[in-house]
Amino acid sequence: MAIAARARMPVARPAWTRRYAAAVAAVLLALASATASDADAQTAPTAQPASIGRPRIGLVLSGGGARGLSHIGVLKVLEEMRIPVDYIAATSMGSIVGGLYASGEDADALEKEVRAINWTSMFSDSPARQDLSVRRKDYDARYSVPFQLGYRNGDVQLFKGAIAGANLELWLHRLTQRDDSLGSFDELPVPFRAVATDMVTGRQVVFRSGPLYQAIRASMSVPGLFSPIELNDHVYGDGGLVNNLPVDVVQAMGADVVIAVNIGTPLMSKKQLSSIVGLASQTLNILTEQNVREQLARLSPQDVLIEPDLGELTFVDFEKSDKFIELGEASARAAASRLRPLALSVAQYAEYKASRHRVAEPAATDIAFVNVTGAELVNPESVKDALGNLVGKPFSDKRTGDDIARLYGSGDFDRINYRLTDHNGQAGIDLDINENALGPNYLRLGMGFSSDMQGEVTYNLIAGHRRTWLNGWGAEWTNDVELGSTRSYATELYQPLGVGSPWFVSAYGKASREPRYLYDEDRRIAEYSLLYEPVGVDIGYTASRYGEIRVGYRYAHYRADLEIGSPLITSGKLSEQGASLLARYDRLDNPFFPRTGFKGALEVFKGTQVFDGDRRDITRIHGDFLQALPLSTNAQLQFAGRAAWVSEFDPAIAEGFQLGGFLNLSGLRLDQLTGDYLAFGRVVYTQKVGALSLLGRGVYAGASIEAGNTWTTRSDVSFSNLRTAGSLFLGLDTYLGPFYVAYGRASGGESSWYIFLGRP
Repeated sequence: MAIAARARMPVARPAWTRRYAAAVAAVLLALASATASDADAQTAPTAQPASIGRPRIGLVLSGGGARGLSHIGVLKVLEEMRIPVDYIAATSMGSIVGGLYASGEDADALEKEVRAINWTSMFSDSPARQDLSVRRKDYDARYSVPFQLGYRNGDVQLFKGAIAGANLELWLHRLTQRDDSLGSFDELPVPFRAVATDMVTGRQVVFRSGPLYQAIRASMSVPGLFSPIELNDHVYGDGGLVNNLPVDVVQAMGADVVIAVNIGTPLMSKKQLSSIVGLASQTLNILTEQNVREQLARLSPQDVLIEPDLGELTFVDFEKSDKFIELGEASARAAASRLRPLALSVAQYAEYKASRHRVAEPAATDIAFVNVTGAELVNPESVKDALGNLVGKPFSDKRTGDDIARLYGSGDFDRINYRLTDHNGQAGIDLDINENALGPNYLRLGMGFSSDMQGEVTYNLIAGHRRTWLNGWGAEWTNDVELGSTRSYATELYQPLGVGSPWFVSAYGKASREPRYLYDEDRRIAEYSLLYEPVGVDIGYTASRYGEIRVGYRYAHYRADLEIGSPLITSGKLSEQGASLLARYDRLDNPFFPRTGFKGALEVFKGTQVFDGDRRDITRIHGDFLQALPLSTNAQLQFAGRAAWVSEFDPAIAEGFQLGGFLNLSGLRLDQLTGDYLAFGRVVYTQKVGALSLLGRGVYAGASIEAGNTWTTRSDVSFSNLRTAGSLFLGLDTYLGPFYVAYGRASGGESSWYIFLGRP
């Protein structure tokens, strides 16, 4: 009998994992009848020298999401006990651990890599936010829903998964790049096989060659979570769908003894089956469990089965890597009596380790060229330009990975593969790109909701359209529609002035209606509907991916219609035209709960204004900044401020400056203070108190201290009459935008509760 290191126990899961299970259950039902083995030559056994003089040991690592991190703990114990591994077959998360170990990484190196991973960034398709262009930062912050639709060649395109896996693929390639040129995975320090599913036929596919990182990535393409990967006209999904514990594969490789590590999700208890979601989730577990049981039946008495007791840890608890590794170690030690007969002597194990040579690092040859294939809409010269800093320098997988990550940040690509090549004695990089299948027309969605618990409720739904690569220089056309408390339509044509040029021209227009309020102290005395219609042309310079400067000409028309209030407060019209300047810089690591970085903007308008037939010259200046500073691993401070000034009396119904609301003199009503001069500053402390796993970046508790005011005339401006305020809040940094529950109190005794979904 094979030994199990624990009894199977039911484990409770978060509600979202059950909802996710329901979404993929239909896929798994269709695959349930698929053959769980592949008849082609990929499963051919690998011979070992007859002189080995000991049983050949095959290691099998199952899939299971974050639970697969416990495989590292098992490997640590195997190394400690001097147990050799001659073959590895793995599925999904097991393929990551097993593939990297097979390539020559030892258990300690794997543990170090895992501890250094930022899992939020890993499960993203963009580089760190700091490295995105200013346009992309604005775009992502406004359209908070993380999924997008597309339109291409007359068809509506749906997203294939929540995550394309770009950052995961780059990480895997960085660690395995030296293995790209191998003819077979048999040439790795430990022969390796990765199991995936052909999503067209439903059959098992066993990868035994090709770029190692692609085989690993294909093996863990969880439907609905990670997009399937397309290779050689085949679509590959997660191997766990057909063979989550590939014992048969490692036996076919030539293993005499199998060490199988099963970390799959256990079946749910009767109590957990009280809903349709629970039943659908159990269907998923049963289907996976069936193919696991088939593989367990293949184990013989000399084989060893290790099943770590992971308690209530789930497949999304990636932030708990330390605990998973610890439990993996404990489970392997519990099986020590079964493992000990497989151990080698000190001398034998030293000889075994010496045989696990990694492929030598490629020589640090200067890169002479970059070739690009696969481009259809994207101008390949723009891709070469983005990688221009690689040419003339020794190859660096980190520098190459960073530049490719920034290409992913443009949103134009599904996959970017690279390999080192040689042409006429010159070293270069061949880049094969798959353009984003959703493009060139993209649709993004956003939402916002707020309430101050005093009758003030705002809500907005936002839809954005972006058409990319209108021409070879990369022109974009964007459209934005907002419905709800604010109703607006905005459009912009953005034209770079050359391939990769930092110079651009922008033509834009907008029409919006939004409520605007007037207050007497804290009593609302009037409500207007404000129509705002600007059009303009800018010429700009992208100083870096962190900032840009625009100078242009703008015309704007305003009309305020009285909705509620005294008839003595009349409606009015206003128009203005003149020169505008906008300079902005954004290097925050997070738009809503920043830990590091600086963001600032300065807007200047100088022109003429016509109000009720009166024409006058006007200068308006508005600036703001935010600086984030880390205090500890989970605590940070934010310093923020705003200042504004207008040279002539400006009707409050039009372009006056407002203060009031959460984190803008908390405790006051939204935009309660209005004037032609504004000064405001705040300090915000936030402490991360929990994780949201794949639902978001974290849970935060925080507090703010605020001071500021608005004034009607220059003579009124004085720091002696600043109003002070403060707030306490709980915030969730979700992928649908920030969610806050807050209490604010201002000097004078005014206070308010706030609920926010979206930018405060």
